[in-house]
Amino acid sequence: MRATHLIGPMLGALTVLCWSGYNVAAKHGIDAGLSPQALAFLRFALPGLVALPVLAIRYVLGVRTGIPLLRLAALIFLGGPLFGVVAVSGYVHAPLSHGLLFAPVAVFVVGGVLGAVLLSERLTFRRLVGASVMFLGLAMLVGLDVRGLGPDWGQGVALFVLAGSMWGGYTVLLRFWRIPVIDGTVAVAAGSALVSLPLLGVTASETLRSVSWSDLMLQMVMQGLVGGVVSVVALIGAVRLLSAQSASLLPIFTPVVALGLAAVLFGSVPSGAEIVGVTIIAAGFLLSLGVSIPRSHLTGPVNDTV
Repeated sequence: MRATHLIGPMLGALTVLCWSGYNVAAKHGIDAGLSPQALAFLRFALPGLVALPVLAIRYVLGVRTGIPLLRLAALIFLGGPLFGVVAVSGYVHAPLSHGLLFAPVAVFVVGGVLGAVLLSERLTFRRLVGASVMFLGLAMLVGLDVRGLGPDWGQGVALFVLAGSMWGGYTVLLRFWRIPVIDGTVAVAAGSALVSLPLLGVTASETLRSVSWSDLMLQMVMQGLVGGVVSVVALIGAVRLLSAQSASLLPIFTPVVALGLAAVLFGSVPSGAEIVGVTIIAAGFLLSLGVSIPRSHLTGPVNDTV
């Protein structure tokens, strides 16, 4: 494989590492005393402060995004600060693994249903079976460890499902409205900053002042830089350079990498229930995507039928 052919897989790996890193950091931040509002503020306000002048310069130069205001507002509602608060709030009540597994399954299910309604995409038998396997994995995740969960774990799960549903709607609308990648990213980031500053700023500042400088700097880097900037750029590059099926496999690796990072950095060893849940849900994703390994060549092409 030539060096240029490695760029796509490397960007895919960087995307997974970013997704894993800022989720692990978010759970650590909640445990350290930061509020969900503070983490969402860092996630959306810091990148937005970079996007705002970029948007202003483009406007002066006569470059318009072409995104109607109501559509932009809907995208900010589904994929902006409110989404961030909902997603991180789940970690107040439930463990890291629940956020890593319930939210992506909700994205998959909601995205599939809305894709069928708005984009006329087929809900194939394979996708339905894969979703059923994922539900089994979620049931095993909870059922095998229900005694070790806190009394409010159900609230955490509900928040993760809501966050995943919001993100599933966000991604489908991007495709349905044919939002340009760069223009859409800059516009949503700038709009999210304008929402975050007045609505989350005061509440966020209260807990941001209460944590140590090391924890604050960690969250600024992981939420603002890694989650808000690097992951977005890496994902755009990965989607452009990888096949559609390869790019769709990226969420499968995130729970494994995230649980590994949590174990290495914070000594949080995955439980048997988490290992079983991750394995079954990953199998459900692979089944729904129709991934197969050719008999003759392990490096051969994969089946693109979905």
